[in-house]
Amino acid sequence: ITDLLLSNLYPSKKINHIYLLNQWALLSTDFGIVVLDLIKHEIKDTWFPNNNRQVTKTFQLVSTQDVLYAATENGIWTCPLKNNWITANQWQNSSDFNNLGVNKISQYNNVVYSANANSIYQLPVKTPYFNLNTGQIKKIVANKDGLYASFSNGNKGGLLKVNADKTSTLIVDSNYLSNPVDYLFDENNIWLADSSNGLLLKNTSSKWIPLGGPAGNINGQIFINSKYLIAPFGGTDAGFSIYNEDGWKNINSISNKNLPICYSSAVDPNDGAIWLTSSDGLLKFNNDKGTTEQASPAAFKGIYSNIQFSSDGTLWTLLEGQGILQRQNNNWKLITPPNTLSLNGINKMFINQQGQAWMIAPKYQGIMVYNPNASGEKWSIINTYNNNLPSSTVTSMMDDKNGTMWVGTNNGIGLFDCNEINTCKAYLPQIKNNNGFAGLLFQKENVNCIIADGTNRKWVGTNNGTWLLSSDGTEIIERFTKNNSPLPNDTIRQIIIAPTTGEVFFNTAQQMASYRSTATSGATPMQQINIFPNPISPNYNGPIAMRGLVENAIVKITSLSGKLVYQTRALGGQAIWDGKTYDGNKVATGVYLVFARDELGIEKAIGKIMITHGQ
Repeated sequence: ITDLLLSNLYPSKKINHIYLLNQWALLSTDFGIVVLDLIKHEIKDTWFPNNNRQVTKTFQLVSTQDVLYAATENGIWTCPLKNNWITANQWQNSSDFNNLGVNKISQYNNVVYSANANSIYQLPVKTPYFNLNTGQIKKIVANKDGLYASFSNGNKGGLLKVNADKTSTLIVDSNYLSNPVDYLFDENNIWLADSSNGLLLKNTSSKWIPLGGPAGNINGQIFINSKYLIAPFGGTDAGFSIYNEDGWKNINSISNKNLPICYSSAVDPNDGAIWLTSSDGLLKFNNDKGTTEQASPAAFKGIYSNIQFSSDGTLWTLLEGQGILQRQNNNWKLITPPNTLSLNGINKMFINQQGQAWMIAPKYQGIMVYNPNASGEKWSIINTYNNNLPSSTVTSMMDDKNGTMWVGTNNGIGLFDCNEINTCKAYLPQIKNNNGFAGLLFQKENVNCIIADGTNRKWVGTNNGTWLLSSDGTEIIERFTKNNSPLPNDTIRQIIIAPTTGEVFFNTAQQMASYRSTATSGATPMQQINIFPNPISPNYNGPIAMRGLVENAIVKITSLSGKLVYQTRALGGQAIWDGKTYDGNKVATGVYLVFARDELGIEKAIGKIMITHGQ
């Protein structure tokens, strides 16, 4: 429901609280109360807690059997309720509370409490029911067990219960809480959200609940393979995060020793060891043992800024200002450019399928390329003048499944697909409409990152969201922004794709988000079809994914009797079925067989899907 997001009627549309009243969700906002219909999924009305429809900042709402209470910037306002709806122009102001800064409210069994930063009141009495001597009250909750208040005092917080004699009992102290922002009761459990520490479960004991996601923003270069994702924090934050089938794990120290700031990550395809560039040089991390070791060669000192393994297991890393450091068979070699070229300021490198090192040149000079297979000069410069780059301000690079280099700039994308780098001219993809030529691909856009998925389609990240393009870049398949998707920010720093699941991770300027795409990398040989979800529950209406297929496999779905229900092609190594027949009807409850094979019928696999629709 984007009505509130897209509205320009009010300068601030911040939602301060949500109160559920039968089929309505009442949103307390900085301009009034928005009534959301939870059945029709639409905005039903807007109420202003006054009788002249003036914009009023509303902090929180509660209701008794027949009265709605609103804590606002102008004090406490009430309005009669009939059939869970208010009567227009019957708001009344409890004037005794107008200048007390009351911004919190709660009720139980028709007894209403309100609070400001230091005191709790039992309406309609103006005299404080309870005073907090130190700190500030964050939230109050009245329930069958009594009256509770969370509070913070600097970097110390807590949760207390107000007793019948108006004394208080500390339920959770500052050993656990620093800045409690919210809490709720669930039978004998108390769930507390703390902005500094995370989620705490309090019952007979206190237990922190691990939350998914990195501990902070990711400013380093992320790596992903079929086993895990490694995300160095970079910037000024030490350590890194790892994500695998067990969830997220944040690693800031090992064996009581703090880790340095980590910038870039890669995994050795030979032994699975995790390598990181850091402020302390090269680190080698063993995830199974939870140990790390200093791996920088003693003969080479300096700042290591980027790391990558080529398919043959060769390690490549940039030694700032000195050259490319290469490790083959445990032997280190420094590759230096000619005197006419400088590596000062270079911190981004990409090793393509041909074993060439493409580096973003400093001072807007385009691209520097090291080609170890060249017969003559092995170092080259690619720029706008000689090679048709759309701009010399290069921002990103990658090669697709055909070996074509895609180069992103602050003025669009250039494609390189030739053997002789010095004389190679970039091809500038064109976007066409019904009238013909419409413009160059991402012209005047800052292309922050590019990556190819399992079917060679291109994901492109910019400062204005992300696009999914066809393999040749001429067709837009998807576009996501913070306005039409869960993306937290439109500035996309890096996009990475899990090869076996096709899950696409977007690292934005604020947080990371992921999207379950329809394409994965193909599997060879094809051994087992992984079907998700399976079995299919009666209330599931989403796509059914079949993974682990050979690239572009032919997939047939039949009943147990052999009747063909549906046929499709895999996108890379994954096929999608909506659980319907060709005519759009849901299939009946039962077991269905999945047959997959490659074009020649050499690679084959069989799977089963159990579908239930209930009664």
